[in-house]
Amino acid sequence: MKKLYLVSNKITKIENVSHLENLQLLELGDNRIRTVEGLDGLSELKELYLGKNKITHLKNLDCVPDLRILSIQSNRIIKIEGLEQLIKLDQLYLSHNGIEHIENLETNTAITTLDLAGNRVEEIKNLDELELLEDLWLNDNKIGDWSQINRLASLKNLGTVYLERNPLQKSADYRRKLKLALPQLTQIDATLCR
Repeated sequence: MKKLYLVSNKITKIENVSHLENLQLLELGDNRIRTVEGLDGLSELKELYLGKNKITHLKNLDCVPDLRILSIQSNRIIKIEGLEQLIKLDQLYLSHNGIEHIENLETNTAITTLDLAGNRVEEIKNLDELELLEDLWLNDNKIGDWSQINRLASLKNLGTVYLERNPLQKSADYRRKLKLALPQLTQIDATLCR
C-alpha cells in the first residue's frame, strides 16, 4: 500500500501503520488526533496530511526524513519546531494555528511553499535560508510595518506572496509598494502582476 486516506473519522491516535513500510502518502485530516506519533517504520513517507485535528506540538517527525509535504493546518500549534531532520521538505502548510514567530526553519532549505496564513505573525524574519522559496502565504496575520517586506528582498525565487488582510494592506498603494520592494513578484494575493 502506497496511499492511505482516513479523513473525517474519529481517530484519536496514529497507530497500527508502522508495518506499512511502502506508504508514501498518509491523510488523517479532520480527526481528533492530539499528538504526532506512531510514524516509526514509515521511512518512505513523502506526504503527511494532519489538518483539522487537535495537535499542539510538532514532534516525532524525525523518523520520516524523506517527507516532502507536511500539511498540519487548523490545529493548535503555537511554535514552529521539530522539523530539523526534514531537510527534503518542499511544502509546509501551517495555516490557521496560533503561531506568532517564524522560526526554526534554518535546515529546511528545500522549502518552495510556506503557508502561515491565519496565524498571529507580526514580523517577517528567519527566512533568509529558504533561498528556493517561491510561494509565501502570510495573509490574515498581524503584519503592519512596511519595513518587514524588505526582509523578503533576498529571496530571489519568491514569485507569489499573499499578504491580504494584514494591517499593511490598508495602505492605498499596497500593491504598488509590494511590487517596488519585491520586483521579482509575479503574483500578489490572488492577482497576477502586470
